[in-house]
Amino acid sequence: MREYSGMTTIGLVLSAGGFSGAAHHSGVLDALHSVTGWDSRLSDVIVGTSAGSLIAVSLRAGIPPPDLACYYTGNPMSSEGQEIIDRVTTPLKVPESSLSGSSKLPSKPTLFLRELFLGGRPRPMVAITGILPEGEVDGSSFAERTSQIHPEPWPDKPTWLCAVDLDSGKRVVFGRDDVRTDVGPAVQASSAIPGRFSPVDINGKRYVDGGVHSVTNADLLAPLQLDLVIISSSSTLSSSQKNNSLSVAWNSRTLQKEIEQIRSNGTEVLTFEPTISDFSARDGLESSKKAAEDIFQRSRTSAIARLAKAQSGKARDILEKSFLQI
Repeated sequence: MREYSGMTTIGLVLSAGGFSGAAHHSGVLDALHSVTGWDSRLSDVIVGTSAGSLIAVSLRAGIPPPDLACYYTGNPMSSEGQEIIDRVTTPLKVPESSLSGSSKLPSKPTLFLRELFLGGRPRPMVAITGILPEGEVDGSSFAERTSQIHPEPWPDKPTWLCAVDLDSGKRVVFGRDDVRTDVGPAVQASSAIPGRFSPVDINGKRYVDGGVHSVTNADLLAPLQLDLVIISSSSTLSSSQKNNSLSVAWNSRTLQKEIEQIRSNGTEVLTFEPTISDFSARDGLESSKKAAEDIFQRSRTSAIARLAKAQSGKARDILEKSFLQI
């Protein structure tokens, strides 16, 4: 993309992470807007996974980054953002964090065998998904609310929402791949946590949460040769920080490999991840409004600190240059 455009090009990656992920992304995007003036709605391409897919569509619908923060701060929204939010009439239905299936039968046992024994780098979550029972919670409220936020079938600007084909185990990228669907079902599919939510049927194929493949899926942006890729990842830690969680360690290593791919094409990468302190503060938190507010504030504070570091200087310059081109 850099080769044929004189404009600064910026990609945005919004990870999976449930209610914590949404709060984390809102804190990061608000910090970026506050410190650099950059409006994430103008991203040349957005990659969203699970919780990140809804934030991606919200930005493409026109909700300003500071308005995403208003849910956590209690401040009034802009008239622009409030008009969009007022379109949402469907209540959000979120079950407790537990497996929901009454059936004990694995949803796709061949995935487990394929991932462990048929070569390539194993993807543990894909293997685990294959042996989990099929979730039974209806996630259609995600689709309905998303379609109310963004009534048009798909955003005009590139918006890639990630899911996994339950039968093949392959990643599918709605908005990029040749799969016809609207934003509502795409977000529902991207957010269909295995074992909890029912797989989402789109054109006869069953899809589950894109975080099964990767919580970030940032590697999708590597071939584009953008000037800058911003990654907001709520489920990883930088290589300099250690955590005893196997899932966090795996997700973090996967993201580092994705970052290496992006940088190999000369693209600057700016990553926002929770600190050890942020992760520790989340332990034991329930999915409450108060907990989300705490995660948002911690994420915003950490992001501002990250932007103040010298190693973020080149990325800040790119963001400020982009802001001046508006």
